[in-house]
Amino acid sequence: MKKHIPNIITLFNLTCGCFAILLSTGGYLKEAAVMVLLASVFDFFDGFAARLLHVKSNIGKELDSLVDMVSFGVSPAIIIYCLFLETGICSNAIYGISFIPAILSILYPCFVALRLAKFNLDARQTDIFYGLPSPAAAFVLISFVFFPQNPYSFFIYAAVILLLCILMVINVPLLSLKFKDAKLRNNIFRYILIFCAIVLAVLLQFRSIPFIIFVYLILSFIGNIIAKNNES
Repeated sequence: MKKHIPNIITLFNLTCGCFAILLSTGGYLKEAAVMVLLASVFDFFDGFAARLLHVKSNIGKELDSLVDMVSFGVSPAIIIYCLFLETGICSNAIYGISFIPAILSILYPCFVALRLAKFNLDARQTDIFYGLPSPAAAFVLISFVFFPQNPYSFFIYAAVILLLCILMVINVPLLSLKFKDAKLRNNIFRYILIFCAIVLAVLLQFRSIPFIIFVYLILSFIGNIIAKNNES
């Protein structure tokens, strides 16, 4: 029975992603965003459960990627498409679909698919990530539902989508939150990130998400610079 527990948790992830899609199509964007965040909790615990129970399997790995495609690819794309429509700056609709917002929104899950495929085939990405993980990219997109609209929202959304697409597939090592031990020396950047995340979350609540991801990227780049200096 225990070998099925991680897969069951993964399916809860998928359930949250599906609810996010249904809620966003009904106009409940904040609730949809919360479901994506909840999906990420299950995404963390399925891997944690697999390691704890020593029940890793190929089907679990494939299932995880398929589910992530829905929860962190398709559902954020639908949420951001709805936000595009709310800006009021949209191209003429074809069959009820606004062309430019649709293209930009579809572009995002396409790059999520590339990111997930690269992750599955890249043996290096065990203790470190190469490119921005898809949940982190999804967090940035869904965070916009918690910010007020402004005259530049349409262009901000478009620019952020393009930036996230690049960051997800870029061949640059980024910090992983997997702890091998609790020593400060081995996890200094992880502890800094957790501290900053807690402070920002307390101060800004859901609006803290893009700033936390920004801190994550900065810490990763600083870590890369230090690692290169140590090697030379």
